[in-house]
Amino acid sequence: MDVLINNGWLLLRGASLTLWMSAASIGIAATLGLAFALVQVFAAWPLRALVEVYLFVMRGVPLLVLLFGMYYALPYAGMDIDPATGGILVISLYFAAFMSEVFRGAILAVPRVQWDAGRALGMHGSALMTNVVLPQAVRTAGPPFINTCIMIVKGTSLVSIIGLWDLTQIGRQIVERTLAPFSVFGGVALIYFFICFALSLVGRHLERRFGYVH
Repeated sequence: MDVLINNGWLLLRGASLTLWMSAASIGIAATLGLAFALVQVFAAWPLRALVEVYLFVMRGVPLLVLLFGMYYALPYAGMDIDPATGGILVISLYFAAFMSEVFRGAILAVPRVQWDAGRALGMHGSALMTNVVLPQAVRTAGPPFINTCIMIVKGTSLVSIIGLWDLTQIGRQIVERTLAPFSVFGGVALIYFFICFALSLVGRHLERRFGYVH
């Protein structure tokens, strides 16, 4: 316990970087995921096929491999990216593939009768999507969206392998100095738990507030 008290400020510093990277990655991944979902549902087949190839590749390659590729391979191609920026970019592009399936499934889950009713009222294109389809799709996508956000938070722990001082990396440094792995990593796990638990509570609140359809 003394180890955690003496090094608590370091762990909180790492947690702040974890939270910042998680928030940025969630925002970018959600935006790209929605765009990819709309392409899959509405775009012409050449663009749809291109997006689907991207999604299959991203879902089939481990995030750790992509981070290594960004950190070690890109400099050989003349692209020198800051590790924090590159980490956020890779995590966002990776989880955008999962966000896309969340939003695509939610859009397709909207009953066809709702689409027909909107068209009967004279709504087409963006008006139909904005006023009829997306409000219902967002309600359905809520729970799996929160689950993907939790995956993103835990996925940021991998940025420690590219030298970023996130919560996991700082925990490792403290362990090397104090030789107290159980106490330190127990504290690290507890901080991750509280972050993910807070997201779960937000998801439950939104479910009660908006009456998500299961």
